[in-house]
Amino acid sequence: MNHDEVLQNRAEFRSDEVREADGQCCGNHLIFALRDRHHDFSLGIATVLQCLRFAEEQGAIPELPDEWWIAVRGRYCL
Repeated sequence: MNHDEVLQNRAEFRSDEVREADGQCCGNHLIFALRDRHHDFSLGIATVLQCLRFAEEQGAIPELPDEWWIAVRGRYCL
């Protein structure tokens, strides 16, 4: 897939498929079911939070309080 195809093939959140994990699966407490044009796949909350941190570091979103990040890191073992 070329760069333009990757950008056009965005995943969509499937709220009907969200399930809380029992904490035994992949170290995540929450797994999101997603679908792009070609696949159904899952994404753990830890990955979402890592993406959020990256967006914050790039200046794409406002900074979140340090206390929030400390709490999140402790809860999700980041």
